[in-house]
Amino acid sequence: MSLTEQTFGGRLYSEIRQQSGYDLITGIMDYKAIQQLKIAERDTTLHLFRGSNYEVIQLLKTAEPEDVASHLVAKWKEARQAGAANAASTMIFMVTCT
Repeated sequence: MSLTEQTFGGRLYSEIRQQSGYDLITGIMDYKAIQQLKIAERDTTLHLFRGSNYEVIQLLKTAEPEDVASHLVAKWKEARQAGAANAASTMIFMVTCT
């Protein structure tokens, strides 16, 4: 096991990457923050996710990194699907109105 996978943040990063590739993590963090996450313990990880909603903060405080990653990826996928549905409905509306 590598050093980054032994820290809370490293485990979180690895699990997010495994479940979503680079898309999620690069969508929410810049390069510097990703490098910090890889070596971060739980407290530092909380700091990196400041500004997140209450549910995410509570998960970061109490859950295992793999569970946090699963939650983040699930929410990300929901948001992508909702965005695709919104884009499709906009396209349909534009076609019917022209």
